[in-house]
Amino acid sequence: MITALGTGIGKDDFDPAKLRYGKIILMTDADVDGSHIRTLLLTFFFRHMTELIKRGNVFIAQPPLFKIKKGRSEQYVKDERALNTVAVNRASEGMIVRHGEEASRIDGADLTRFMSHLNEYLGFVEKVDKRIRNEKLTELLARAELTHRADFASKAESDVPEKLAQLHEQLAAVADDFGFKALHEPVEDEEHHTWSVSIVDAQGAERRIDWVLASSPEFRQMMAKYGQIKQYLEPPFLIEYASKAAAEPDEAEGAEGEEGAETKSKAPRRASRISREPMEKQTARELFTYIVEQGKKDYDVQRYKGLGEMTAPQLWETTMDPERRTLLQVKLEDIAETENIFTTLMGEDVEARRKFIEDNALDVKNLDI
Repeated sequence: MITALGTGIGKDDFDPAKLRYGKIILMTDADVDGSHIRTLLLTFFFRHMTELIKRGNVFIAQPPLFKIKKGRSEQYVKDERALNTVAVNRASEGMIVRHGEEASRIDGADLTRFMSHLNEYLGFVEKVDKRIRNEKLTELLARAELTHRADFASKAESDVPEKLAQLHEQLAAVADDFGFKALHEPVEDEEHHTWSVSIVDAQGAERRIDWVLASSPEFRQMMAKYGQIKQYLEPPFLIEYASKAAAEPDEAEGAEGEEGAETKSKAPRRASRISREPMEKQTARELFTYIVEQGKKDYDVQRYKGLGEMTAPQLWETTMDPERRTLLQVKLEDIAETENIFTTLMGEDVEARRKFIEDNALDVKNLDI
């Protein structure tokens, strides 16, 4: 690679002016293994050819992870989230979702927008749930809207904050349904003057609901998305399909010969109503999963494990064609922070790397093992 670039390497030999190419494009697989390889390559450029990054010569290719096909129609999709978006947009056509006891209606652009926000909301629910390990409880916390420090701090001494007291009552009511092994009374942290509620799950692990949890980035992001769609999150969810008028030919269309052909052109067409049976779902996740599944129906979805699985024409049209490809330019916006990250992840300090992994383990969504 050093020979191909032509710049040389090392303090005395490296000369960016000798670079043979205007763009250095890192092309790795779209999966987790590809991300690992890309990190190694970026580490090399950051450590030994930083000037090429500063000059804007280094780019990252964006190969698709999926190809969806129906008949002769093909579409490349970048990742799982984009695939869900395509599926939702397709399934939402002609679909009506009613929610709550009043059966309020969502359809058209409102339904598409709601499903997009719901997708993001459920993603943050998953992150918070890695701390709670009970999705029903995690969604109950969202509805409790514990978003401010004041929700965990009492105004008077020895008084449990109102919202936390209400949450404790709700947890007591659903303890059996949610599978709690035990529910502790609210406890005050005298040092920080905040209160918390703890439950013991079926595995015997204690899960604490406190200001530390509510102030975490993933919890705040979950609540931000919840605020955008909470008016729609009232079950049950009833999925209906708008009736479509479909033209049916008259029996005269089956006639043969010239007379039949003339009759066919003038024959009246009668409309029939085509509809599907309504479907009821009890949770927002069930609703989202069902709609995504409906959107994927009749599509052949191919997941690329690597660029090597693509044919030469596919690789050209998805990743290499200058007219259609997508590139991300590598930039150094904060050299000090970049130095810290690369040193932590790729350096020789094992303890620092272990601590980073422990602190960020809950944010991992896709893990190839």
